[in-house]
Amino acid sequence: MLSLYLFLVLGFIGSGHCVGMCGPLVMGYTLPQKNSWHSHVLYGLGRSTTYALLGFLAGSFGEILQSLLGFRATLLILAGGVMIYLALGQLKVLPRKLPSIQHYRWYRESVGRLYASKSWYRTYPLGVLLGFIPCGLTAMALSLGITQPIAIATLGMFIFGLGTMPAMVGFGILIQRLKIPKLERYVAMAMLILGCLTLWMGVYTLGWLPPPPQSALLGQLHPTSLPGTDYTQQAPDRHLHHHH
Repeated sequence: MLSLYLFLVLGFIGSGHCVGMCGPLVMGYTLPQKNSWHSHVLYGLGRSTTYALLGFLAGSFGEILQSLLGFRATLLILAGGVMIYLALGQLKVLPRKLPSIQHYRWYRESVGRLYASKSWYRTYPLGVLLGFIPCGLTAMALSLGITQPIAIATLGMFIFGLGTMPAMVGFGILIQRLKIPKLERYVAMAMLILGCLTLWMGVYTLGWLPPPPQSALLGQLHPTSLPGTDYTQQAPDRHLHHHH
């Protein structure tokens, strides 16, 4: 499914951002001893597990919202608006304040115990916990997950986590050496465009605007998880009913 590729690309392209944000966290568990490559893989899998859980929650929220409101258009407008806001926050055009989990004592103590542990598998639960740290890139991926069926949102967010793993395992060094200026800004700009098109698709579904560019492609990118929604026919049919 097209959206799964987008999750992967978003994670991989944004992995340079992950190096800057999570690099110190990785150094924290690497310094006490010589870690083998599997420690970093386990850490990445732990983060991917958390992202999959968040994707499940995002997809479930989208399905519940769509069932309650009865309009796919409302969900698309909401998701598009969230994408636009988060992208503008990433570009520092708007203020962006994400909910924080780090101030909870139980969270800090749990992370501290894992950092102090000598067990070979400690980096997996550490990745699970640190995956909950608010991140603009993850929030943008979740805003896409809201429009997906639950299974696609869950798998997509896991794939998103896998896409960030090369940076954490070592390939991110190569990405940094490419010296692509302000790579995360390009990711944010792409998400801003996608958010605008998603919002446009929602308004079009209501029959208030002509179809957006690449509406067929957008229909594949935001597949409906409820039966009976056809992006290419819904708005035109509504106009036909008005004429009759």
